[in-house]
Amino acid sequence: MASIPIGHFSYGGLSRLDNATEQPSSVKPLPPPRASSSRPIVTRNPLRYRTIPIVFGSITLFGLSAYLFYLGITLSRPSPNPTPSSAALQPDVSARYDDIAGSFDDKVEWTETLMGISKRRMQLAGMARGDVLEVSVGTGRNLEGYEFSFSEKGRGSGKGEVKSFTAIDKSGEMLEIAHEKFSRLFPGIVGVRWVIGDASVRSTIPAPPRSSDERSGNKEGEKYDTVVQTMGLCSVDDPVALLGCLGDVVKEEGGRILLLEHGRGRWAWLNRVLDKFAEAMRMNLGAGGIEIWGGLWRRVAWLLSRRRVGMVGRLSGLN
Repeated sequence: MASIPIGHFSYGGLSRLDNATEQPSSVKPLPPPRASSSRPIVTRNPLRYRTIPIVFGSITLFGLSAYLFYLGITLSRPSPNPTPSSAALQPDVSARYDDIAGSFDDKVEWTETLMGISKRRMQLAGMARGDVLEVSVGTGRNLEGYEFSFSEKGRGSGKGEVKSFTAIDKSGEMLEIAHEKFSRLFPGIVGVRWVIGDASVRSTIPAPPRSSDERSGNKEGEKYDTVVQTMGLCSVDDPVALLGCLGDVVKEEGGRILLLEHGRGRWAWLNRVLDKFAEAMRMNLGAGGIEIWGGLWRRVAWLLSRRRVGMVGRLSGLN
C-alpha cells in the first residue's frame, strides 16, 4: 500500500477550504434605499377655502334672525289705529311723489320683480288696444309692454294695436321721467300726449286724438278704447271719483278698463299680517300721518266690496 504524505493532505485540504472562504459571495447585497423625490405631506386646514362662505353665511343667518325677531315683535304689537280711516277719502299724497320721483324706480324695482308685479304690468299693457289712456302713469313702469301701431323706427315695429297713447299724472316730476323713459324705449315714435293733472276731475282728461300726430286735435265727443290704471288708486285722495271718471271716458261698447291693484287675500291670517304691515309702514310728517307710498293696500278691496264703483268694477272684471 502506498503511503500518503500526511502533511500534504492536510495542507492541501486546508488550502482549498481557505480559498473557498476567501471567494466573494455570489449573492449581491440589496442597494441602499433611494431618497424619496416626493415632497413631504403637509396637513392642510380643511376650512382654508371655506372661510369666506362661512363668514358670509353667518352674517346672513344673523341678519335673517334679527329680521324675523323684529317681524315677530312688530306683528305682536296691538295696532295703533284699530279702526282705519275711511278708505274712500284719505289725504292727497301725490305731492310726495315729486320728491321721490328720481329714486322711485330703484326703490320698488326689486319688490315688484320678486312679487311678480313687473310681469303683470307687461301682461296688462299688452292687452291695450285702440286709443289708450293711462292715468297715474308715474315713471312709466308699464310703457315697455305696449305695442304701438304708429312707430317710425326703433322698438315699436308699427305692428301693434295701440293707435294713440295719452298719459296723465298729477306729479310733473314723475311724468317727466316717464317721458324720458319712453324716448329711450321707443325712439322715433311721436304723437304721445303727456298731461299733468288730476284724472279724478273729468275736465282734465282730453278726448282721444284724431290721429297719432299730436297736432291733429281731439276727437270731441269720442271716448277711449282702453283705460289703464296700475297701483294708483291707493294714492289718490278720492278713488271713487277717479274710477267714476274712468268709466265716463271709456267706450260703453267694447271699451275696457284695465286695473292692477292691491287686494285682500283668501286667508284670514295673511290679511291680518298685511293689516299689521300696512300700519307699520306708516310714517309721521308733522302732526298728521301718511303712508310711504300712499293709501292702505286694502283701500281698493273696500271700494269694490262696497260696490261703490258700479259699472267700472264690472268692466274691469274685479267684482
